[in-house]
Amino acid sequence: MDLFKMMKQANQIRSKAKEMEKNLSSQKFDVENKGVLVSANAKQDILDIKIDEALFKAGRETVEKTVLSAVQEALKKGREIMASETKKIMGDIDIK
Repeated sequence: MDLFKMMKQANQIRSKAKEMEKNLSSQKFDVENKGVLVSANAKQDILDIKIDEALFKAGRETVEKTVLSAVQEALKKGREIMASETKKIMGDIDIK
């Protein structure tokens, strides 16, 4: 492969990566788990956490476990979306 073609592909990858980052930031979603609502984006940024007042009656340990579980679920969903977007973009780039 010649140097010019490699540079062109590198620029393509850089451009697609920037596009993907903007796209991931704008893809927002909510995950709800037993009274905990976690808002996040596909870049795996946690944007907000809301806890139902009734959950506090269950005790601190229950609240902690429920919040942790909801956050982990949101991060997992973000990783899945990120993986899907990466596959789409990498599929568009012809690397030989």
